Amino acid sequence: MILSTKKQLAFGLLIIQRMLPDLIAFSNETGFEDSCYLQTKDAAWRAIEGAPIDKMLGELCIRNAPDTEEYANTLTSYALNTTLAISDIVKFCGDGQLTHITSIVSLAHDSVDLYLSTLEPSPISSPFGAEDNQHPLMQKERQQEREDIEFLSNLPNDMDGEAIAVLKGRATLQNPLLPLSS
Repeated sequence: MILSTKKQLAFGLLIIQRMLPDLIAFSNETGFEDSCYLQTKDAAWRAIEGAPIDKMLGELCIRNAPDTEEYANTLTSYALNTTLAISDIVKFCGDGQLTHITSIVSLAHDSVDLYLSTLEPSPISSPFGAEDNQHPLMQKERQQEREDIEFLSNLPNDMDGEAIAVLKGRATLQNPLLPLSS
């Protein structure tokens, strides 16, 4: 199923909304300044309505991303993945390349994989994380993505204010990507 560019943007934003609680929790615990990421996320929501997005926001996101060597917090890598996803959404707004949305999906999956690696280790481990891909948390995220795609496919291609309000409502009702930030 192929989604319009606006719907692809919305799909990326729905995933970012699930990732965002980890960045906010990281910010609360460490004092990391997350306002540019929240502003950039809001600008991406406005882009669905047709507003332009300043590509400098993406560069700012990359430049200010948390350094995993600087922070010893357990949420650092999750926060970094969220900041990179937000940067990808800005790039998508600039060039419409689907690779940016697939990168957001990968970053979300990487966060789930990382979280699963912190749980009690399995006595049999695959170097490729195949057992993690079957974990209920990963299955839940993949199911949510399928449901998001189905939801978006039922919205009109030229989303009006009402459709965008429904979309934003869905975004606010989603559970966080990881249980540690809920």
